[in-house]
Formats: sequence, structure tokens, C-alpha cells
Amino acid sequence: MKKQLIAAAVATAIAAPIAASADVTVYGKLHYSITSFDNDNFAGTPADTDLDADEIPLGFDGTAVMSHDSFFGIKGSEDLGNGLSALFQMEFSISGDSLNGVANDHNTYVALAGSWGVVGIGQVDTPLNSSTASLELFDQQIGDNDQLGLNNIRLQDAVFYMSPNWNGFSFVAGIGMPSTSNDSDGIEAVSIAAMYSNGPWYASLAFEDVSGELVDDLVGLGTNKHDYDKWRLGLGYTANGFHVGFIYEDREINDLSDLAGYSDDSDTWQLSASYTAGNNTFKIAYGETDNWGMVGTGTPYVVGDAEQWTIGVDHKLSNRTKLYAAYTDYDDDFDVTIVVADRPITFTRDWSAFSLGIIHTF
Repeated sequence: MKKQLIAAAVATAIAAPIAASADVTVYGKLHYSITSFDNDNFAGTPADTDLDADEIPLGFDGTAVMSHDSFFGIKGSEDLGNGLSALFQMEFSISGDSLNGVANDHNTYVALAGSWGVVGIGQVDTPLNSSTASLELFDQQIGDNDQLGLNNIRLQDAVFYMSPNWNGFSFVAGIGMPSTSNDSDGIEAVSIAAMYSNGPWYASLAFEDVSGELVDDLVGLGTNKHDYDKWRLGLGYTANGFHVGFIYEDREINDLSDLAGYSDDSDTWQLSASYTAGNNTFKIAYGETDNWGMVGTGTPYVVGDAEQWTIGVDHKLSNRTKLYAAYTDYDDDFDVTIVVADRPITFTRDWSAFSLGIIHTF
């Protein structure tokens, strides 16, 4: 009885303010999996598995329940008259398998919208990030292409603009003006993307430049010199149940070679395809990257030539719930050899994983 009263009180507290405005929507996603990792003398965690940080201990080799970027949000609008509207969104991540609670680290902003487009202020995915989101077949799963270096950021203290759609053409631009860094001297990030979506075709071209000061804010490296810029191209075709997608990115991280002996420049690409038949979608993706570095917490994360391939199938139970199975294999030629008791031991970052998951959106 006490549990029922508590649940009723919580539901009432949430529903009361929402009922006051018909233009407010509560939404979210819960995503869990049972995942088995097989690591080959693993010398570190994957570049980015889009799993909670506490879920993959160093060199983890076994099976565990995983929570993948579950979240809930509130969004709404107000008609201001004369074709002008106010928009807002607040989105919170949920630590689904620990006691770390809720964090406001997703898109949160307030904006004005009219026939001229949308302009807003807040915390948002960069336009480069959003430009290829529709081409990611294994988003937030074990085969996420972040592991190849197609990593994305979310800008705090951002100002952004989204254009109207002109016969399939649109563009998005954003700048980051962080107030948390003592070294910040104004605009610390610029990201812009142009998209075309019409019929079966999709194409995008995006550019992003992030200063070393903001990189330091994001990951706490402490050097303030590893600024980067990157270009990203996205292509997609969808028709008759088939989908083909291609992503290519060229990135330069300044002064990376000073620390790691690796090239500042890198190229990354991924080709993916899917076929939907009834309630099932069969998916495959393959990608490669050459020498690149991702500035990580405390030290640069350096990767040699790497490749990743992933296969999977989604089974749709309803419009909001689906089951999936996925297998991914990641190979990286950046090996490390150490000597223990006069015996050399070589560690690699090669790993594979199999996952069974469920996703529910509301």
C-alpha cells in the first residue's frame, strides 16, 4: 500500500504541471542489454562503447547486464502570436544499473521559432554530430561507430540556429561560448552542417573546430593546446526496405604527434546497410580508421590502424518496443609490449562482443 501511495504521489506531481499546458510532452528511452565481451590481452577500455563508465572495468572479459544511455525529457512550445513560438527542452540521462541517479547532461535549451527558422541557447549536440545521426545503425549499442573515432560532443553554453527546410535543403550552425574555463577568451567551438533530404536520398557535409581550451574543459587534460578540426561527409539511400549509408571524416588534432609519435591527421570511414522485412531489420556495418588520437581524461588515447565490423538484427514488437541481437569485432594494431620477470608480454586493444538488448521509447 505504501508503495502504491508513493507511486501515485509521484505521478500526480509530474502530471499536474503538465496538465496545465497541452503543449508539453514527456518522453524518454530505456535501453538494456546482456552483453558478453571477449578481450584479447586487452590493454585498455574501448575508445567509446556508449556504455556507462562503471560498466566496463579494465580488461573486462565476461558477461554483464548493461545500461545504454537511457534518458527522459520534457519538451514543449508556446504560441507567442504573429508566427512566433517559444520552444524548450530539458533532457536527463538515467544511470540504469547503478545508484548514480539522474544527470542533466543531454540536450537542454530554450529557443524562439518562426518562418525564418529556430534560434536558441543551451546545451545541444553539435551540428556535425547531428548531421550523420540518421546513418548510425548501431547507435548506443556495442557496434557504435564512436569506437572508430567518429566521436561526437555536446556543447554547453551554446548558441545555435536551424534554418527552415527549402525543398529538402537545410543547415544548422552553432557556437560554444563556455564560461567555466579561466582560459576561455570567447568563442571556443564552431560547428556547421548542411543537409539534403528528399525522397530516398540523404546527404550532409559538416565542419567543426574546437579549441584546446574547450577540449581541456571537456576531458581535463590540462594542456590547453590540443585543438582539433574535422570535416564529415554523410550519404544515404533508402528505398523498398533497403538502406545504405556512408560516413567519411577527416580530422586533425594539433600537436598530437608531439606526445605520441602519431600523425596529427586521420581519416575514418564507415559503410553500412540494412534490409527491413516485416518486423525484422537485418543490419551490417564495416569501418576503418588510420592513426588517430582521441584526447581522453588525463592522457591522449592513441589508436593505430583499426577496423570494426558489426552485424545485427532488430525485431520490432511494437512502434515503441524492440528486441535486438548484435555482434561486433574490433581490431587495433596499436600493440604494447612490456617485460614481466624477463618475459615479454604483448597487450592489444582487440576485442569482440555479443549483445542481446531491449529498447523501449515513450
